[in-house]
Amino acid sequence: MLRQFMGITSQKTKNLKVLYGLIRQWGPIGVKALSEMTGYKPTTCARLLDELVHVGLIHDSGLGESSGGRKPLMYVIHPDAFYLIGVEISNLYTTVLLLDLDLTILGTEKLKMNSQCTAQYTLDYVSRCIKELLAKHNIPTDKMLGIGVGVLDPVDLERGIIVDPHLFPADGWNDFNIVEYLEKNNDTLVFLDNGTNLAALAEYRLKYWKETDSLVFVSSDMGIRSSMIIKGKLVHQINEMDDALSHMIIDIHGRRCSCGAYGCLQTYSSLPAIHHEVIHRLKRGQGSILQESMEDVDKVDFHHILEAMDREDSLCLEVVKEAAYYFGIGLANLIFLLRPDIVICGGTLVPKPLFYEEASRIAHERVAIYPNCHVKIVQSSTAYNIVAQGAGCMVLDHFTSTDINNPGTNI
Repeated sequence: MLRQFMGITSQKTKNLKVLYGLIRQWGPIGVKALSEMTGYKPTTCARLLDELVHVGLIHDSGLGESSGGRKPLMYVIHPDAFYLIGVEISNLYTTVLLLDLDLTILGTEKLKMNSQCTAQYTLDYVSRCIKELLAKHNIPTDKMLGIGVGVLDPVDLERGIIVDPHLFPADGWNDFNIVEYLEKNNDTLVFLDNGTNLAALAEYRLKYWKETDSLVFVSSDMGIRSSMIIKGKLVHQINEMDDALSHMIIDIHGRRCSCGAYGCLQTYSSLPAIHHEVIHRLKRGQGSILQESMEDVDKVDFHHILEAMDREDSLCLEVVKEAAYYFGIGLANLIFLLRPDIVICGGTLVPKPLFYEEASRIAHERVAIYPNCHVKIVQSSTAYNIVAQGAGCMVLDHFTSTDINNPGTNI
């Protein structure tokens, strides 16, 4: 029946879809609460729920508490009614996940990207993994709803391509239609989005959608990217400006950015900026344990810097703390503009206490001028599969969104 939700052909189908979506979000949930949320009469609500039970999409969890009489029925979705495939493609690894409808990971396959991993080679690997994962778990192909794909580079959603794949170790990605190729080889629906959006979507669905409908996800890595959930829907920026936060100017007299402006956040808080500043200070003679193991400071890479941080190297800690300071200013500016309930911080440095703690402290200090602003700033999941989980979630959202023509929001 989930596939029938794609085309709302009757009011009854729409009502079934609404109920399924509410149970997916709020379950375990009873008839009374669902009736209040939807405005459906309790008898109508119960009849529709029986139909969803009959087709195997929901079931009684048995978790209802009795107030003296019969225990109320408390409904949850059947996670194994259908299955999802979530894929993440990056220049380092390609990950393929088999997911149930709760986004629980049932199987994982990973490919380390190298010079033979052209687009065709990689996507053939994905298709092969899908068949093997379904066979391993005895899942018929008609139980697979579709394939979601996330890439960490900007994507052209209309053409189904990666816009600038120059970081990939193999050729063959330019103008290669990922969606078309996977649809042809797997005979199913395929959806594509950038990884920042999908990380935000997975974080929201897995942890926060019972708490808020307003959330921002920010990631600091090679670049600084952000994504938003507004009114419970993923926001797609016009022209895919997911790296726009990188070019928020925080110092008009600051460092020159690759975009031509001065003082962009990218020039202070991204991994390349931190790496550049460490090298600069080493060349100026500032002491560091890096000098003990590296004769040529130009060969210091970011892995060396992370290791030095773990050894509490004063130079690296100082540079990272400064980067976190500016990142905190960027977070505060974002909060002032968007007023989210929750800000999730992701990226390579976030698991390092110094960066996250300093950035969140600075942001909280700056928004404290508004005492009624109770924004939460939290760390993202450290799971390496979060983008691929979000990709699978994108498939399910396509079938269950009550706004079938626009499951996301565009600004």
